[in-house]
Amino acid sequence: MNLMEELAAHLEMAGLGTVPDARRDGDIHWGRMPETPDECVCIFSTDSGTGGPDGPARFQIMNRAKTVKAAYEKSCAIADELDEFDGFLAGDGRKVIIEVMNAATGLGADTKKREIYVTNISVKYCD
Repeated sequence: MNLMEELAAHLEMAGLGTVPDARRDGDIHWGRMPETPDECVCIFSTDSGTGGPDGPARFQIMNRAKTVKAAYEKSCAIADELDEFDGFLAGDGRKVIIEVMNAATGLGADTKKREIYVTNISVKYCD
């Protein structure tokens, strides 16, 4: 698993959505925000960092929902789960430290009038 997949698995284990697989659709994705479902989460890499000993990797976690309230609450729940996380990620179980750089930032509605919020994080692997 790459780090985006591990973050997605961790959010699923925290009860914040479902990662899709061959048996089911899901609402937590990485690398590309799908057209459906209306309410979903997507993890994007915002730099080329590896999260190794030389520095953290940076990610943006974007979520959308049909209402401002739902999108904001999901973004806050994601930030609360990851803020100052110091432990093992679901997935490959790597030990990381996560810093929330900013949370629950509204970007407005998309062309289908779904509200979009983002949270930016940095992830550093522990040796």
